Amino acid sequence: MDYRKEILFDEDFYDVTDFISKHPGGTVIEYYTEKGEDSTLVIQQLHKRSKEKVKVMMSALKRRPASDSEFGLNTAVLQRNRSLTEDFTKLHLELEKEGYFEPSSVQAILRCMETLFLFGIGNIALKSENTTFTFIGILLFSVAHTRCAYLAHELGHYSNTGNCRIDRILHSIFYGLGFGLSASRWRDTHSRHHAMPQRLNHDVDLDTMPILAFNAKVVKNSKDGKGFMVQNQAFLFFIDTFLVGFVWKFLLEPKYVLKRKVYLDMGSMFGHYYMSYHIGFWNWLFITWIASILVLGHYTLSHTFMPVTTEPKHFVEYAFLHTADSEHAPWCDWVMGYLNYQIEHHLFPTIPNFRLPYIKHRVKALAEKHNLPYIQYSYLEAWRKMFTNLYQVSTELKQR
Repeated sequence: MDYRKEILFDEDFYDVTDFISKHPGGTVIEYYTEKGEDSTLVIQQLHKRSKEKVKVMMSALKRRPASDSEFGLNTAVLQRNRSLTEDFTKLHLELEKEGYFEPSSVQAILRCMETLFLFGIGNIALKSENTTFTFIGILLFSVAHTRCAYLAHELGHYSNTGNCRIDRILHSIFYGLGFGLSASRWRDTHSRHHAMPQRLNHDVDLDTMPILAFNAKVVKNSKDGKGFMVQNQAFLFFIDTFLVGFVWKFLLEPKYVLKRKVYLDMGSMFGHYYMSYHIGFWNWLFITWIASILVLGHYTLSHTFMPVTTEPKHFVEYAFLHTADSEHAPWCDWVMGYLNYQIEHHLFPTIPNFRLPYIKHRVKALAEKHNLPYIQYSYLEAWRKMFTNLYQVSTELKQR
């Protein structure tokens, strides 16, 4: 039989069998060919900056009307999902009308200048033969790497300048030069994370074995869960973050860009190591370690201690049930690059991050209306929950 793959979009089924291999966003589209999945809102939000291009692509696909019986959901869930979609779309249109999706040229320039300034001052300090200045230089370079990662995150969502082509080029340059990583691979893996956060076998951010296990369900073999690294992950976390970064830098990222021949990423990554050579191996090592702790550590505060799922969820439910906000305060906004507004970011990934604090009350109101939790922790409490979760997962795996 000729098995065709379809996605549900705006209550029509679209045949994507031959389109999957051509999808610019990679294989994430296959997630939505499964029973009970609806791609409407994820396409709307992740492709906000290229909606006209999406319309052209969708119009070229064969489509057919979808009946309620084909949705793979019972009547109560289907009605709830439609109500949630209606209210979320209403909020989306309101925010769009009020200009929240519009990037700020001032913010875009300041973010880039801040990163370059930190790198420049750090480089001057590292050139000093004074031990104190060298230490300051390492700290400044580490912070610059972290700010570069946050800027790259913004560029990867095309919300810095709002021009997809410009943001894509800047993403490759800043992420490659500043962090030594591939922007193309980031967009590929990060889109899958945004599609279904904390969904087993779908969210690539859960794939951290054999170094870390944020949930016992990601460990398929009980023997792997009893390994030294996983059993001591709560105590080795600050070493584990470096190891994860090391695997990315020297294995996964080079393999990805070489296989796909992403030349701009290659050149930028090469430039990172050329500059690293001139600041010295040990300086580079400490900078990479500190930056990995800051970047990966802050990532873990948003998802890792939240429950995982194997069942289809509404796009809005993923944000409220499987992500959490950290402290809403100006100092935390800067330290975490506005990723402390993780719920808001997952609902509206193309809103420039500096605007997220201004929509939190409306997002919270949406959660209250639909009896969904709006989870927020203080900065220190989020760190405590993350470490507690690591320890509890290790204990659970030990008892298997």
